[in-house]
Amino acid sequence: MDARLEGAAARPVITPKTIVVDQGKVFVSSSFIAACGSLGISVQPAPPGNGPAKGHVERTFSSINTLFVQHVASYTGSHTGERGQDAEGEAVWTLAQLDDLLQEWIICGWQEREHDGLRHPMMPRCALSPNEMWAALVAVCGYVPVPLGREDYIELMPVKRQKINDYGIRIDYRTYDHKVLNPYRGEHSPTADGLWEIHYNPHAPGQIWVRLPKSDQSRGYGWEAVPWIHHTLVSAPFTDFTWQYVKRTVVRRADRAQHEHDLALALRELLERAAAGHGTRREKVVAARARAAATDGAVWGGLVRPAVGGRSL
Repeated sequence: MDARLEGAAARPVITPKTIVVDQGKVFVSSSFIAACGSLGISVQPAPPGNGPAKGHVERTFSSINTLFVQHVASYTGSHTGERGQDAEGEAVWTLAQLDDLLQEWIICGWQEREHDGLRHPMMPRCALSPNEMWAALVAVCGYVPVPLGREDYIELMPVKRQKINDYGIRIDYRTYDHKVLNPYRGEHSPTADGLWEIHYNPHAPGQIWVRLPKSDQSRGYGWEAVPWIHHTLVSAPFTDFTWQYVKRTVVRRADRAQHEHDLALALRELLERAAAGHGTRREKVVAARARAAATDGAVWGGLVRPAVGGRSL
């Protein structure tokens, strides 16, 4: 076993009961709220500009900065006084590599480090590490593993609400269509707004998932995958970031259907040029980001839900 992961089994993985957030757009977005709701997590927004309302969160960020981030190559600091002489010339990590380093530090550093705020009721003078406190609580409460399935991951994706038209569903000049939509074209959904719930993956826009009524399922609905009509034309992985780049470079010269076809051709040509080592530097960066996103998104994880109790994060 990789030496870095020897302590991974002791790393607590829980579903929190409450998440305290600031007013950042990503935390108050409909996608984030819906994802938390699907996991039974309540979201508690902190008052704007009120750091003490989430002091434990700010303190944790400060600890991550001083104990981990400042030791990473190319650290820039919060101002020039904390910056090295040649930060830009040092090694620059990708997000995936940086996340791997962070996970290693959490397992081997943070979870094994004593915290003054963690005290055992029977040993109030002894500060415990998160892993030691976790072991003490699990011994009393136990735990129930709750792995995420296909539908759970779909629930956690960004959400759109739209009509199902005769031609299918259009999202940002991409048309999605399949015969499973036939009974619902032009129809209103059972919800109050009459729109259909659509989930999508911005790192793999080649298909979407539509929530459709299913009387034979316990939940009363099911997820149907609906592909992009040009998915056979563009076989290489791409992201919404790649699509936005192509949209900026292709001038519309025909109707909407033809323009979408032109965009698909331009996207395929871009990905093929980059794969062959040709194209501009910008095009290679765009294609590389698409490949990296496709690789990172292929890894599925799991959640462990405490049997009783829980903590607010």
